[in-house]
Amino acid sequence: MDPEQMFGQFDRLLEEERGAIRRLDGARVHDIAAEKADLFLAIRESTRGRTELAPRFRELAAGLRRNAVLLAHARDCLRDVLSAFHDGSPATPYAPAPSSAGLSVRG
Repeated sequence: MDPEQMFGQFDRLLEEERGAIRRLDGARVHDIAAEKADLFLAIRESTRGRTELAPRFRELAAGLRRNAVLLAHARDCLRDVLSAFHDGSPATPYAPAPSSAGLSVRG
């Protein structure tokens, strides 16, 4: 598979991941994460030194950020639901979630 095909596959995985997040399909989100990790390693190996692909990497980063935001929002919603279930009151709706080490939403 050439790099552009790999980028296309990664885009399809991101789209499928967004759908899985919306459907609350945690098992599929987990499976896609493993697929993305493997595919990213293959992309990285096949594109070393190919600076002309920098715009494509920026697009990929933007898609990853979009999905990370969806996942963070889903996590916060779950935290609020669990909090309401356990003590009868939801967590503060606009309280910032604890930051996750290793997750960066900056480009």
